[in-house]
Amino acid sequence: MSASSPLQEWAVAFLENVPTLPTPSLWLEQERIAGRLFSFLPELGKCYGVEQNQYHKYDVYYHLLHSCDAAPARLELRLAALFHDIGKPREKKIIQGKTVFYNHELTSTSLAYEILTRLGLPESPKKKITLLIRHHMFHYRENWSDSAIRRILKKVGSENLEDLFLLRIADRVGNGTRQGESEKVKELKKHIQRVIQAENSFKIKDLDIDGRDILALGVAPGPEIGKVLRYLFEQAQGENISNERAPLHECARNFIEKENLNREE
Repeated sequence: MSASSPLQEWAVAFLENVPTLPTPSLWLEQERIAGRLFSFLPELGKCYGVEQNQYHKYDVYYHLLHSCDAAPARLELRLAALFHDIGKPREKKIIQGKTVFYNHELTSTSLAYEILTRLGLPESPKKKITLLIRHHMFHYRENWSDSAIRRILKKVGSENLEDLFLLRIADRVGNGTRQGESEKVKELKKHIQRVIQAENSFKIKDLDIDGRDILALGVAPGPEIGKVLRYLFEQAQGENISNERAPLHECARNFIEKENLNREE
């Protein structure tokens, strides 16, 4: 059996301490002072001393540490919090006298994946962590449509929403000027619940059109009928068309023609 490398040995300690310690920043700071943290995680070293803007009390490095402290003691959340802004040094720009970090979440996602791979993290938690980092910069507006909410649900996955909100809280606490959950996130949660409730109450059978109408449009009896109805349901559910007979009929006709579902004469 080959001996472990220094990185492998350190990664074990890192993956044991960061998710479980009450205040992981204390251990991380000890590792920095000892010279190990930036040696094994040079990406964090590049965050040290990188000033942000008026919305942040700390530089990028200390913002990440405080965010990590504020995250629940679970592997995915602690590591997502620690690396969620790791790409900021690469994306920092001064535009018209203002400090900006446009698209830093994309760079952070890529860097986090590289770091987690280097640390030997399995694919499943690595995928979850990078998904949270990728989507942590959402900006909810009151005029978001139900379709926009459904797109968020599809991209993030309903099973990951609560952790995404917890990461946002950790991010908010970690900037040193705010606490708790923002009003916008609370509004977003309510909107999501309304959309989920509406989806649970709206079924295919509620369409103002049925299989007999699809047959009348020239589709042969069989699975194609269901295919057309499912398409209409998705369009109505996504608010692309209203659940009324005339627009549903026209949408069905176009879909049948596009998919070549007409019966051969």
